[in-house]
Amino acid sequence: MSSPKYKKQFRIIASLIVLVIIIGGGGVASYLVRYSATNELICRQCHPEISELWRKSKGHPADQTRCYECHSRGLELTPKDWNAIKHARDQFVPPEYLADDELTSQRCLECHRDVLNLGYKDIKKIIKFNHRIHYGEGLDCVDCHRQAGHEYMTGSSNRPSVTECLECHLREFEGPPKNQKCLNCHEVMLAPGKSN
Repeated sequence: MSSPKYKKQFRIIASLIVLVIIIGGGGVASYLVRYSATNELICRQCHPEISELWRKSKGHPADQTRCYECHSRGLELTPKDWNAIKHARDQFVPPEYLADDELTSQRCLECHRDVLNLGYKDIKKIIKFNHRIHYGEGLDCVDCHRQAGHEYMTGSSNRPSVTECLECHLREFEGPPKNQKCLNCHEVMLAPGKSN
């Protein structure tokens, strides 16, 4: 017959072993879930062409930017509702992988918020461009910079092409050259001719 003392010790040891297994198993499971939600290899299985373009990207190269940084909701410190466990889970495993324009543009502005400042100047002096005005008109970042993350174009500068600009600004370039408003956007004339 065993004594009550040994039964108590056995229960304590058994409880500790179960607790270690639960915590360890939960940690391993959490790591695997996070790995599968944030690892580029997982994204590449369904999106091999996009992944290859992104890996070669000059604007947001693979060694500096991960898929989930642009395609999932950002970190939020406080929960929006009463479910703190779901909130903690969503911060550990990026939820809602999306490539929609609104989410992607929101993520762009988390790193590039300064483009909306009044005193912001473009680095290259070929184009004069006001991001604040375009953003205020309801354009998303990806409306003009769709190739910025994946470099769809070779030799891209992450700027929109002339064709993309003309989709909205065609009226300003109709008619004879003297009526065209090139200098509204261009710091310098890129082709010979009069500036006014």
